[in-house]
Amino acid sequence: MRASAIALWALLGIAAATPLEAGAQEDFATSGGGWNTVSELMRIAGERGARVEIPDRLDVGTLQPNDSLLILHPTDALPGAALTAFLRDGGRACLADDFGSGDTFLSLFSITRAAPDSEIAVQLRGNANLPVARPNGTHELTQGVTALVTNHPAVVFHRELAPIFRLGSGEAVVLAGAVGEGRLVVLADPSVLIDNMLALRGNRRFGENLIDYLTEGRGGRLIVVRPGVAMVGRYGEPGADRPLHDLRVFLERMSELDIPPLALRIASLALAAIAVILALGALPRRSPYRSSRMFAREAAQGGFVGRVGFFSRPGTNLLQPLMVYKFELEAQILSRLALSGRTLLRDVLAAMRARGMGDRDIEDMRRLLLTLDQLHADQDRPASPPRVNARRFRELVQLGDGLLEKLSR
Repeated sequence: MRASAIALWALLGIAAATPLEAGAQEDFATSGGGWNTVSELMRIAGERGARVEIPDRLDVGTLQPNDSLLILHPTDALPGAALTAFLRDGGRACLADDFGSGDTFLSLFSITRAAPDSEIAVQLRGNANLPVARPNGTHELTQGVTALVTNHPAVVFHRELAPIFRLGSGEAVVLAGAVGEGRLVVLADPSVLIDNMLALRGNRRFGENLIDYLTEGRGGRLIVVRPGVAMVGRYGEPGADRPLHDLRVFLERMSELDIPPLALRIASLALAAIAVILALGALPRRSPYRSSRMFAREAAQGGFVGRVGFFSRPGTNLLQPLMVYKFELEAQILSRLALSGRTLLRDVLAAMRARGMGDRDIEDMRRLLLTLDQLHADQDRPASPPRVNARRFRELVQLGDGLLEKLSR
């Protein structure tokens, strides 16, 4: 957002009606009443009965299907798999972002973002920085809104979704669509919602419509995610970002499987050893397989496939062994690329490019990691948990092993 570039009060002659704060506060602050805050939107939400929560850190695993998210100008990459699972389960979200870090998340839904063609857009008082968006048809978000004034907006595109609000050329400032049972709203200019802009009648009505669209009749929370607030974890798994969470969940799932006693004892000993190593290292994303000796494959039934061989009976769902492989694969990728901390997908791909790896290998890695993340996100959905047969298991493992081998060269 470039909200500091305007003095909208003077342009519209409404300074006397709503006094401007002497100094700007942090962009999109939820209190304080500064011209660049969203405190007025929070007041509107309270008046309309929304149960607003404003966390300093959001564990996505705590979200419920009747909750709603308002994500304001994110500065860190969003947890795409977790948010997609939340939406598919019935959640609602508005991503209000112009040139922040929401583009990777948008790409999951084939939504692209660009700068508008300001020359053909209707402009407020001839100011190219203030293009005016018009409603495009009838939608809950357009009720009572004849014009939506933007401030240095981006525009968004989807080949099948028609704009909810558009600039003169048909470029969308607002898109909305279904994701499974949920709804996603994309607002390509978060400054539409700041206190300064809500002084405009059309913008204020849009803010009211947005709050209603996200919350009305749902009974859940409206969670407002400010810039810089970390979104962590996995949907349906509270505390998934904490150390040893994956190990604990895997042990719980093993207790429900019909595993031969000897195999169970061997697996328990191996997992206990892993737990000790992880506890001593206090690094939940680091691999317990630090040495080449531990990671080596045996001549027969070795590698990751061998460790889960007792799952290989016909018709068995190999999802859980694949999740174990996912954990080991990610740890080995971090180790071989010399990455540490809470690494994002883009960091992995950038490190591969820096190594001189080809575009095909980078794309294969991206697809593999996203596939594994999606399977992990979907595994707790009782109505239709994903199934992984032996052929699919081998394909993914072979792809991962091949990429690991190339990273070692």
